Formats: sequence, structure tokens, C-alpha cells
Amino acid sequence: MKNDLLNPLIAGLAGVLLGLPAFAADLDWSIESTVGHTDNATRVETNEVSDTIGSIGGHIDLKRDGSRVNGRLRVDGSFREYFDDTYDSEFLGSGAANLRLGLIGDSLTWSFDDTFGQVLTDTFEPSTPENRENVNVFSTGPDLRLRLSGSTEVVIRGRYDDARYQDSDSVDSQRVAGDIALVRHVSAATAWSIHAGSSSIDFDAPGNSGYDLHEIFARLETTSTQQKLTVDVGLEILDSSDQDDQAPIVRLDWMRKLSPSWQLELGLSSEFRDASDQFVSGIASAPQLGGTQDVDLTGQSFRDDNASLGLRFVRPRTTFRLFSDVGKETYSDVDGQDREHWSIGAEASRRLTPRLEATLRARHEDRSYDVTIGDDQTDSYGLRLDWRVGKAVFLGAEGRHEKRSGDTAFGYSETIYLASISYRPGADQQH
Repeated sequence: MKNDLLNPLIAGLAGVLLGLPAFAADLDWSIESTVGHTDNATRVETNEVSDTIGSIGGHIDLKRDGSRVNGRLRVDGSFREYFDDTYDSEFLGSGAANLRLGLIGDSLTWSFDDTFGQVLTDTFEPSTPENRENVNVFSTGPDLRLRLSGSTEVVIRGRYDDARYQDSDSVDSQRVAGDIALVRHVSAATAWSIHAGSSSIDFDAPGNSGYDLHEIFARLETTSTQQKLTVDVGLEILDSSDQDDQAPIVRLDWMRKLSPSWQLELGLSSEFRDASDQFVSGIASAPQLGGTQDVDLTGQSFRDDNASLGLRFVRPRTTFRLFSDVGKETYSDVDGQDREHWSIGAEASRRLTPRLEATLRARHEDRSYDVTIGDDQTDSYGLRLDWRVGKAVFLGAEGRHEKRSGDTAFGYSETIYLASISYRPGADQQH
């Protein structure tokens, strides 16, 4: 059914991995029950409606590395009940599943990938149950590795993708893609490669014939105990019935350990994308699952220029994360859809006593659309206390405030207070 967008792969992968010997899989999970009160459940500027919300949910992070089966399952979500009946009950969360089967060792593998979550149906309106919908993007295909020598190989890759949206049928799409790469392993930690690929995207909406995308680029990959670096530089060509364009490809993903406690993360990208690309990328790069993705639901390709910067500090009792991003989305065929956005935020946690931990979060986001639409700003901050009352049982108390303003006619202010009890079997390994 259209509404049942959570692909059976997620449940199937969990069954496969959990059925393996205990030593082969790494499992982290938790369950949490929460009750909270909001003073503005509908997120409107006037005539606010308060509600009490109960939820039960949790997270799963299941990994398995083996000679023939490799996989990871990440799920974070909860079922929510609005006690004052402002909205019907709902599931809110996201998940990502990856499974790779070795058909002939590493020479021929077959991959299954599934990404599930929520997006805003109308990106100009606030996130509420009436303005978000489920999305599922499924991908599968083979990877063939042909070794030419001890340090050189050819990699041939094929993929079929299927994207399904709960309400926005015009964005439903299928993609067939393939690429070939010549890879040279300079050392155990460094590799150079040349890639050439092509993909064809078809949308279900009548009148939208989709587009073809061709690309050629060089890649550098290096990994050490101190850093991980991937750089792509090349050219891509967009071919559609309404548009024929070419532009450079630039992608950079860099993680550098500055010291035993400090870590720097940098990301850059400039490429053609569509709504499903943006959705999958947002889930994959999220440090924590469960949020609603801010994606413009249009069956059009766009130029996506984006940069992100993160700084982490980790000590036994204290963690700190500073993060920011800036980007621009340019549509050639859609008037008023272009936007620029930037955000900055911070999160700090401190174990005040062996059993009490405090976490403080703050974030500012700014979005500026074409002059015909306007711009808006969102500020959010919150404080959470976690009190460990048993070996793996925690009591939590949290307060959050969010305010949105601007000239897009959808401003609001909301304050939420929450109380929770959670069970975290892996807590012993984190303390």
C-alpha cells in the first residue's frame, strides 16, 4: 500500500543480522517512554492550542561485518498520542538499512539500501502532523571488481532506485544508474580513481519526462588513524526535455583528529540533485536520526551548492559539538523556488555527578527564498537532564523552546516540557 512506506528490507535486515552468531553482530539499542506538554501544538502565530503528548519509542543501531555478509541498520523513532485529540496518533522517526552480500567473495557483491523518514509537504509551513509525510527510497544492484594487478582494479557498479512519497505523488520516481571506475591503490591507506557514470531518472507525474545525468570525475581517498579524506573533482552533464546544462562536480568529505579530544569535520559539495537525493543525503549525514527533513518536494533537478563544518570535543565527562552549514539551491525551470540557507548550532553535555548528566542545545537557521516569497529564521534551544537510577534505567526531564519569524506568513513560538523513562542496555559501556 502507498501509506505503508517502510520497506520490508529494514525488518528483513534486522532478522538476518540478529540470526547470526552473537559474536558476529554489534547491537546498541534503547527504549523510552515520554509524556510532555506543548503550549502550541499546531504551531501558529495566534489562537494557539495546547496539548499533552505521550510517546513510546527508541533506537536501534545494529552492525555486522563479515566475509560474506555486511550490514547496518539504524532506526530512531516513536509512536505519539495526542491526549487532547489535536491530531491523530502518528509515528515519527527515520531509519537507514544497508546490506551487502558477497556472491563471489569481494569480486561480485550485491547491495540493498533502504532509507525511510519524514519530509515537510509544504516547506514554507511549520512541521506538524498535517504538514509532513513519510518517504521511502529503496536501492539495489551489483558491484563487480576485476583486479588487473595487485594494486589496480576496475569496478563496475549498477543500481536501481525507487522513491515513494506518501502524499506527493508527483515526486515518486525511479532511477537506473551505472558507472565504471579505474582504481589505483597507491598504498594500503591511499587510492586514486577515475569514474564515468550515467543515470536516468523517470518521474511518475504525467508530463514530467525526468532527466539524464552523466558525469566523469577523479577521486582521491585516504584513511589513517588521524584523518579520513575523500575528494571528487570532475564534470557532469544534465540532459532533460527542458534543460541541457553542464557544470563542475566538487565533493569533499574530510575528518581530521586535531588531538585525542578534538576532531574537525568538513564537507563541500557542488552538483546536480533532486528531492530524493537530498532526502537520502540528509538521513545519511544526520548525527542523530528522527528529525523531519527540509526538502523541497518538486520533480525537478536543481544545482546544490553546500558547505558544512563541525568541531567535536570528547572527554570522559564532557562532550561538545559545534556545527554549521551554508548552501544554495538553484532551479533552472521553477520560478521562486531558489533559496539560500545557513545555520549554526552547538550541543554540550556534562556529567555533573556519576549518575546525573546535563545536555544543552542551541541552533539558529536562516532561509531566504526568491524575492517573490521571502525569508524566515528559526531559533531553538533546550536543556535536558538524565538521572541514572539503575544499571540501565534513566529518568529524564527536558525543556525546549522554538521560535520562527520572517515574512513567509508562518511564524510561531512553542515551548515544550517533557518527562521520560528509558532503558539503555549499552549504558555501562558508555560510562
